[in-house]
Amino acid sequence: MNIEFLNNLDEYIAIHRYRLVNAVIVYQNDKLIFERYYNNFNANSRNNLKSVWKSILALTLGICVDRGYIRDIDEPISNYLVPFNLNIHPYHKLITIRHLLTMSSGIYWNGGVHYHCPMMEQMRRSQDWITYIADVQMANVPGTKFIYKEWDVILLSAIIGKACHGLAWDICYDYLYKDLKITSGKWPITKCGVNYTILANEKDSDLSAHDLAKIGLLMLHGGKWKGEQLISQEYIKAATSPSKTNPEYGYLFWLSNRGFHGRGFGGQELNVYPDENAVIVVQATATPSGKSYGDICENILNQ
Repeated sequence: MNIEFLNNLDEYIAIHRYRLVNAVIVYQNDKLIFERYYNNFNANSRNNLKSVWKSILALTLGICVDRGYIRDIDEPISNYLVPFNLNIHPYHKLITIRHLLTMSSGIYWNGGVHYHCPMMEQMRRSQDWITYIADVQMANVPGTKFIYKEWDVILLSAIIGKACHGLAWDICYDYLYKDLKITSGKWPITKCGVNYTILANEKDSDLSAHDLAKIGLLMLHGGKWKGEQLISQEYIKAATSPSKTNPEYGYLFWLSNRGFHGRGFGGQELNVYPDENAVIVVQATATPSGKSYGDICENILNQ
């Protein structure tokens, strides 16, 4: 750890005009070694996760597999989602849960700019999001090309809900958040009964920096928390290993040569570095400009 850089973080943030950074905390060897807050944030303040939520949803899926709600991740999604079992497109029955976890469903996606996505806006106006996505054309054979898109995580959330006869939130809270003593409101529910938080204005998916770090510490220890195996070590290893379609992506986690990461729009970062036995969390206020602050972590690690 670059302690000198940490000691001068305030100056670094001021020089780089990182006015939107709200929190930076560092755990190493299971101990909090650094924390700093800005913009009237404190240890109890909660910040919107944005797409870090996707990574948490991937862990929720792992819990479903561990507990038998879902047989395995190579099940076709048509086993759970009726619109994908209607022969609308011959590729639909080829899409598996693994493809959703690795952003390789093959469904066409045009993301627009900075969360201004016409396709998403059309979907949000529809009564049934899953039916809408099933009507979107297929662009690739499932499992052959990585395309980062919202469709796959919406479908994944729907599958978790179908599998547990409830909502994805129920599994996450009962088997993850409750044990980690994480404070969070219930995840927003779409009009078709699916948890989805990415574009929500609500504060229900917000987590404090320390609560987000708990997720990282859990993963650092192979899914174990205070002696209890909350998520199987096998699943954690698979989730943080390169997928076939993108060596820098696992199961909704970004990968680097030093670790794995949950990343969200506007500079939300959950960074886990196994070799350093460290977890670094950065939180910021997201704006349409979509700033990122990866250089902060790089400087913390590089001595």
